[in-house]
Amino acid sequence: MQQREEASRTPSIIVGGVAISGGVAFIAGEALSRARPGIDFVACATGAAYLVNVIDLLKYGLLGIALLLLARMLEDRLSRTGRVVGRVAGAGFVVTGVANGIEHCAHLDALGLVYVAGVLTGLLGAAVFGLVTVRSRALSTWVGWAISLGVLGFMAAAQQGGAILIGVALIAVGFNLVTLPVERRNALAA
Repeated sequence: MQQREEASRTPSIIVGGVAISGGVAFIAGEALSRARPGIDFVACATGAAYLVNVIDLLKYGLLGIALLLLARMLEDRLSRTGRVVGRVAGAGFVVTGVANGIEHCAHLDALGLVYVAGVLTGLLGAAVFGLVTVRSRALSTWVGWAISLGVLGFMAAAQQGGAILIGVALIAVGFNLVTLPVERRNALAA
């Protein structure tokens, strides 16, 4: 019985941990850009510039992985459309993180288009995925709203601290998943 409880708890803890890590990366990136506003992250000529690009890889990559894992964890409770949207949004963010760093640090400007396509796919897909999660009632409805409003806030105010909105939303969602009661975790794992 103890093993079953541990096994059923693991997916929500993993997804929650990835979401929390992604939220921390978004906030750390925002803090670094405010503390050192003159960093030329596009040129990748300094250690700070490399750090900005690593944080971008982490924040978008972890958000993408969290969405992919969440879509997988909720697979039986989401509609087919919801599963597809979650996977597409997650993949879009992973592509964004990788393309951003390569574009800047390897000076491959052609990957700018891949970055833009990935971030738009990720942001719009995540906003829809949050709504699908609300509708499915697979988790507390506020979790889906936090995903949707976090990414929409980031889109609307990316240069004015929008990263903090999505960071806080991810941390809240992750904390919720990590602290789910055992009965709720068992229901998700069943």
